[in-house]
Amino acid sequence: MSLRELLSPLWRQRKVLVATFVVACSAAVASAFLLSKPSYDAEMLMLLRRERVDPLVTPDREARTAQVDVSESDLLSEIELLKSSDLLEQVALDADLVPRSLDPQARPQRAASEASALRSALDINPVRRTTMIHVVYRASDPVRASAVLRALAARYPEKHLAAHRSIGAQEFFAEQSRRSEEQLHEAQAKLMEFSAREHVTDPTEEKTALLQQMATFDATLEQTRAAAADAQRRLSTLQSQLASTPGRQVTSVSTGANSGLVSDLTGKILQLELQRDELARKFTPQYPPLMQLETQLTRTREALSQAKGAPILNETSDRNPTYAWLDTEAARVCSECDALQARAAAITQTLQRFRERSATLEAQSQAHQQLLRDVKIAEEDYLLYQRKQEESRIADALDRTRITNVTVVDGPTVPKAPSQSRRWLILLTGLPAALLLAFVAAYAVDWWRPSFGSARDVEEVLKVPVLAHVRRSGR
Repeated sequence: MSLRELLSPLWRQRKVLVATFVVACSAAVASAFLLSKPSYDAEMLMLLRRERVDPLVTPDREARTAQVDVSESDLLSEIELLKSSDLLEQVALDADLVPRSLDPQARPQRAASEASALRSALDINPVRRTTMIHVVYRASDPVRASAVLRALAARYPEKHLAAHRSIGAQEFFAEQSRRSEEQLHEAQAKLMEFSAREHVTDPTEEKTALLQQMATFDATLEQTRAAAADAQRRLSTLQSQLASTPGRQVTSVSTGANSGLVSDLTGKILQLELQRDELARKFTPQYPPLMQLETQLTRTREALSQAKGAPILNETSDRNPTYAWLDTEAARVCSECDALQARAAAITQTLQRFRERSATLEAQSQAHQQLLRDVKIAEEDYLLYQRKQEESRIADALDRTRITNVTVVDGPTVPKAPSQSRRWLILLTGLPAALLLAFVAAYAVDWWRPSFGSARDVEEVLKVPVLAHVRRSGR
């Protein structure tokens, strides 16, 4: 369909179009200036800030706070709180929108109805590029308009606190603090009982000291074994040298005549000669005793000759000092080797006891560490709930003193002059409505009473040329 075809009904029904538009505009103007009652706009400006920052109720050990900057979502949330039904019902009661003489059973229903009307009449919008909220309430009575906004300003902080308050947080954290304190005392009692039962104060430190001692004893054991091996080697060497070394040695050798024997034999010869001479004076040579003396004298002289002809060899021997030193050193090294072996065996036994003690301390250390962790966790939980309880107590105290992040910076006042916005609103909406109604009426009449407005309309509909047409008078 072309634009001409679309607009041709308007041209054909132009009288209907103009008449309908004039009547509708007249009605809109009459409504704006004659029928509409004067309305009064009461205004209020509220500021949303973050001077009070409450910590978030979380199980985190580090206290976290909410976002410091006021976001657009915060403003929209506060606007929705201002429009909440329970708040507006309280405002309706406080502003005496619900008659006090009304039946008490009917007052809640009437308050809900007035709250719905208030929600429609309230114009709440955030101020662009600020953290302020502009509240406008329009009413036919200026005193009523101001009273409604004053009641809203008085009731809203309580609603704001209730919406942002963690209900029962202080009681919850107080209960958790009490339970965590009991758990802390129980964990500490278990730790003390463990120390008394196992006779240890800190198994980890004792194990560390024991390991240091074990390292020292290990080094000492290796040194002792090395010293014992060295002593055994020296003992073997000393024993081999001792076997090949004589126990005694000649210290001096001397030769010479046997002067004592020669002197004795000489004296004996002299004595025998004296006895022979005495007997020879008295007896004959064949006298037997004299003959025996001669025989003894001969033998003694022979012995004297032999003593003078055979020198005497004198040899002096003593204990070998090398053998004595080797024997003493071997005895010393043998005792040293036995001592080192005994020491190594004792150190080995000590290390075995240390290892057994270390295994025991390891088991005790694990149990002790678990008990310490339990005590630490219980203490951290107790301190956490204590801090959370104090934060909740402070928040409740701030709530009781009505310290909030919302402030009325420009309170409502009684408007002096009526607002013209409603009259102009009727005019601005009435003119487009009148034009739309005129278009609808023209198209409806044309559809209900179809007709040709010109010869061209006949040609377009019948698809035949028009040779002539007669214009009716008055058209």
